[in-house]
Amino acid sequence: MRKLFAGLLLLAVGGLTGVQAASLAGVNLSDTAVVGGQTLVLNGIALRTKTWFKVKVYVGGLYLREKANTVEAVLAQAGPDRVQMNMIYAASPRQFKDAWDEGFNDNNPEISPELRAKIDQFVSFFGQAKRGDIITLDYIPGQGTEVSWNGALKGTIAGTDFHTALLNAFLGPNLPEDFRNGLLGVNH
Repeated sequence: MRKLFAGLLLLAVGGLTGVQAASLAGVNLSDTAVVGGQTLVLNGIALRTKTWFKVKVYVGGLYLREKANTVEAVLAQAGPDRVQMNMIYAASPRQFKDAWDEGFNDNNPEISPELRAKIDQFVSFFGQAKRGDIITLDYIPGQGTEVSWNGALKGTIAGTDFHTALLNAFLGPNLPEDFRNGLLGVNH
């Protein structure tokens, strides 16, 4: 009886610490992430679907220094951030290229030749994805956006111009509202 009581007490205290993960479509995301030596909080979680058939492609998570529920507030934060993509559906390099081109082009009003070169470099980091792959896009001020695949660094894209364009590709006006709102934490 004492062991049962001690176990229940431990569970109750553990539940108060705020270390619980967010879950969506069978994918669990941690409530925090460390980027550039700073602990970030999970701002929101969303399911990205494609096509009329609503194929579940990935669960995305947005980590920030402090919570923000508008695109403007997210873009105003000067510190590090993370976008995490937990793949649910296999995707080819061509599918990634098409999706990134659509995301960047539809949600960024003007793309300079310099920014286009950075986007092309970014897209080149994306290979064949399988269910369960985890892609992290970590922005570290002064260094750039690090692209990692299952923990292995693929490369870094310098510049705040690219970082802003990338956030727009996830939060811009031409994305499904439920996806954008999920990342902004207003759906949950």
